[in-house]
Amino acid sequence: MFVMRIFTALLAGIFAIGAANAKEPDPATIEEVAAATATLKEWTSAFQAGDYRAQWLLTDARIRHWHDRKRWKGWMTKAARRDGALLSYEIEAAAPARAADLPCTEMGHCFREGVKYVIFLIRSDYEIAEPAQPEFAVMAYSDEGWRFGGGSFLNRPMGETSVIMTVQDERRYKPGFSVRQ
Repeated sequence: MFVMRIFTALLAGIFAIGAANAKEPDPATIEEVAAATATLKEWTSAFQAGDYRAQWLLTDARIRHWHDRKRWKGWMTKAARRDGALLSYEIEAAAPARAADLPCTEMGHCFREGVKYVIFLIRSDYEIAEPAQPEFAVMAYSDEGWRFGGGSFLNRPMGETSVIMTVQDERRYKPGFSVRQ
């Protein structure tokens, strides 16, 4: 329900977004939402195939900076082991979003402003984890194109929702682990 309330609020305010906030890019167009959807499906297919390197490469560089391939593979392997295979998923809704409209993590990290986002509500079904839970994913646009930018979808082993951290959050933390690319 929480995710649905957030999504409803997003839809209510999404068309009011414009040039008034110069820090934020224009909302994603219908074509951009379709491109973000295609990348999300590719990212999810890589997870289902156990190709965590391909999945990691389809993740935003700002997240990859904090989570190297080895760490990413460990989390995704844990997810597959604990939740079982991702049997199916359905994208229930997709909409352009601003950083301020996206939910912050459980630890209070919020999405970085100035990034073009698309948020997805997803109904997923796992082999072990029950009942099916509503999850969300956020795709972010960068020089690499659309990339996974955070959310709760497939990320339960991380301990919290993943996000592209704000500049202030990044300054507070120093990776205490490898950040090999």
